[in-house]
Amino acid sequence: MRPAVTGRAILLLGAYVLLFPPLFVLGPLAGLLLASRPSTAREWMWVVGTGLWIGLALFESGGIASQMMQAWALFITGAFVLLMLPGRRALVQGALLASAFAFGAATVWAWSLGTRWHDIQLAVAHSGWEFCRQLLRQAGGPGALPPERMAAVTLYVDALADGVAVIAGLFPALLVLSALPGLALAWNWYHRLCSRPAGVPGGRFSEFRFNDHLVWLVIATLALWLAPLPALAQQLAGNLAVVTGGLYAARGAAVLWGSVETFPLPVVIVILAGVLFILPVAMGGAFAIGLADTWVDFRRRFGASD
Repeated sequence: MRPAVTGRAILLLGAYVLLFPPLFVLGPLAGLLLASRPSTAREWMWVVGTGLWIGLALFESGGIASQMMQAWALFITGAFVLLMLPGRRALVQGALLASAFAFGAATVWAWSLGTRWHDIQLAVAHSGWEFCRQLLRQAGGPGALPPERMAAVTLYVDALADGVAVIAGLFPALLVLSALPGLALAWNWYHRLCSRPAGVPGGRFSEFRFNDHLVWLVIATLALWLAPLPALAQQLAGNLAVVTGGLYAARGAAVLWGSVETFPLPVVIVILAGVLFILPVAMGGAFAIGLADTWVDFRRRFGASD
């Protein structure tokens, strides 16, 4: 049965396009629709629309960080389409395998151009610090803010600048974590739009889970992170830990979402807005719930009690 195009689905797609690189969802969606031989006006409309958006995005000038993000989107799109169209893989498995391929292919592509991840991360840090300088310049320019407000802006920008180096060091992990929900959205919208879709829809977010053996990756990354390894190995372990932590936080969020997904949309929006104010705490709690779900299986237990 084809999933319906609901208001929540449209809102979620729009929010992703606004908050994350649109290529990570529009590229896989266009690739899946094209590979399935579109035959309806609706399919062709989406193929042409997403194709134009992708073309404009690819022709935008940018530094090596933007080029890496574009290359990542192309590699992950190709891998995801090839993995999912035979219809034999689950969504989570296909998305993780496509992400692993994209990381390897993007690394080789960068090496062929004489670029290393360190250069890309420096470019990300430079862009972040330049953004912070522009904020201070605008705040202190013509029509400058009062001294007390300027002091508050300076404190905010200083805190933002302190996090730039961390974000730059975790840039590969952030690419993976940004692309995974885009792939899930692309797969579900592909099933909404395609007249002859391959495979099965990805299901509701409240059903999100993955192989429980991934818990060994948590243990391995923690051991690598604490071990006295060279800086490059430590950085690789840190990125792997962030990806793994993000997956378990998403699993914990799925457990929690199961209890609120039936609420009216305005109530859900208020809840999500409240979570933003305590985001670090909420993510830590979601990670703990997701990790515990490996052994407890909250959804099966709660379902049995109902």
